[in-house]
Amino acid sequence: MAPLTGGSSPKPVQQYLDESPQELQELFAELDEVLLSHDDVRMEPQLHYYAYRRIKNVATVRVQPRNRMLVVNLKLDPESVELQEGFSRDVRGLGCLGIRDGVEVRIRSHEDLARAGDLIQRSVSAG
Repeated sequence: MAPLTGGSSPKPVQQYLDESPQELQELFAELDEVLLSHDDVRMEPQLHYYAYRRIKNVATVRVQPRNRMLVVNLKLDPESVELQEGFSRDVRGLGCLGIRDGVEVRIRSHEDLARAGDLIQRSVSAG
């Protein structure tokens, strides 16, 4: 029996971003600006996501071009957040990339980014 060959390697997050619709790229640029506007937060590209960190990750961002959204994981206690169906959810125990337990926020528009502003601020401040 012939050995199985590994298929193509996974696409890096930057490739997903580069292949995304223009409006999603612009939304990412705005989110990136918001996250990097905080003192000593830096962005470190990983294979599957962008990590925004101080000493530890304060946010991770995955690009989902097919769904036309950015999935942001924030280092927040889900008990302290008013979760909203389709916008935010508790990801404790789900094994999300870069942040073990926290809150996932789905950003599909400039309005979603504005709604997420307070949560982003809280996550960065706690980090």
